Amino acid sequence: MGDTNEYLFHLKPTVRFDTVCDIEKIWRDMNAEHCSADTRQKILNIAAEEIHLHGFQACKTSQIIQKSGISKGALYHHFSSKLELGYAVFDEVFAPKVIEEWSPVFQSQHPVQAMISMFEDMLSCMDDDGINKGCPLNNLSQEMSPIDEGFRLRIQHMMQLWHEGIAESLKREQEAGVIKKDVNIAQATTFMIASIEGAHGLAKNSQDPAVFAACIDGLIDYLERLKH
Repeated sequence: MGDTNEYLFHLKPTVRFDTVCDIEKIWRDMNAEHCSADTRQKILNIAAEEIHLHGFQACKTSQIIQKSGISKGALYHHFSSKLELGYAVFDEVFAPKVIEEWSPVFQSQHPVQAMISMFEDMLSCMDDDGINKGCPLNNLSQEMSPIDEGFRLRIQHMMQLWHEGIAESLKREQEAGVIKKDVNIAQATTFMIASIEGAHGLAKNSQDPAVFAACIDGLIDYLERLKH
């Protein structure tokens, strides 16, 4: 009952309820909205797993429906097409994950050391599943950028945000005297992103964690050499 009162408290004062049924209807509608949002998020999460594992073109909506435990109508209630679902997965799952992973670096007072620590954590946490699946951003870039403009533009925008975040972090360190003054920040940033994505691609192809470790160790060494 307390939850009902809390919800009704936020309704506009002009709303009137003549019967208990009116209140019950509002409560049912509110619950339905929550359930609908939960269903949508569940679809997104399962679709993200399928796309990460199989790629966008090979993933099947029938498999997503089965794993989500929903009807075909429920899927298409939230997403009008497989392509719309794929865009939503990128916008709401894959892209935010990249930002979340890099936020500690972007917010750190010592971003170079934060990057090195993050790369060391990547090495310690990387398992066979991560090697086999690769990076979803890199996977979709390779698969979909040449054939779908919607995906290409989304990936390009995400890459730009990622590039800007790293570049701004390195620039702060350069201004603080941590990084050498003659370092070209834009070039260094591009090289780092290419190295990270290349590490995922090489490791996925070889199915060998040692390949990933060698690439990331090289990137850590590169960061160290940027310092005074």
